[in-house]
Amino acid sequence: QCEKCGTSLSPTELINPKSALSGAKPELRNTTNWFLPLDKLSADLRAFLESRENWKPNVIGQCMSWLNSGDGLQPRAMTRDLNWGVPVPIEGAQGKVMYVWFDAPIGYISATKKWAAENGKNWEDYWKAKETQLVHFIGKDNIVFHCIIFPSILEAHGEFILPENVPANEFLNLEGRKISTSNNWAIWLHEYLNDFKDMQDSLRYTLTVNAPETKDNDFTWKDFQARNNNELVAIFGNFINRVFVLTHKYH
Repeated sequence: QCEKCGTSLSPTELINPKSALSGAKPELRNTTNWFLPLDKLSADLRAFLESRENWKPNVIGQCMSWLNSGDGLQPRAMTRDLNWGVPVPIEGAQGKVMYVWFDAPIGYISATKKWAAENGKNWEDYWKAKETQLVHFIGKDNIVFHCIIFPSILEAHGEFILPENVPANEFLNLEGRKISTSNNWAIWLHEYLNDFKDMQDSLRYTLTVNAPETKDNDFTWKDFQARNNNELVAIFGNFINRVFVLTHKYH
């Protein structure tokens, strides 16, 4: 999956693929996998999406781009050949595990079941009762999984509620690049609090006004400095100062 645009690519579409660690070239092999028939579920999925009101345009737009692209939704492999992961619990699937995109959303339900069992609650009240609302707060790289794949699984089962809303944000980049903790391209909170003592609200403000609610935004230190000096200090600070001066003078 492309980290910049979110497009899913088949390995066969990659130009001259090779391992970044060893330089070895991958080879194609025959194998057997189980697929989620999204093509057969797309009509119900479209009806579900069209029934939802007040969803963010970036969320609906990405979903419809999947439904309306080329031949529409296609079957998607939900198993893979790995020696770690959740085993596929059917005959003939030895050595197969579930893809995390298929297994992880189901984990929402199983986690609820575990919590309910430990606290004397009924887990079905949270997943099958019509008065319950399911809302996913996610980033845009997870829109496809929470708005297309998971609802398709739930609707195919037939007994579960579907997401009421998925208010997904776009990406917040750092100085023009995707934030990556593995590449150490991030702002580490403990370092920020050490370098900018007692200025946590300045960071909260900058992140809030720059939130990527409908499009990708960029965090830069120059913008952080400008917002702190020009907006918090000059505008808001001046307003607070005037309020206190007038209050002290007249009251």
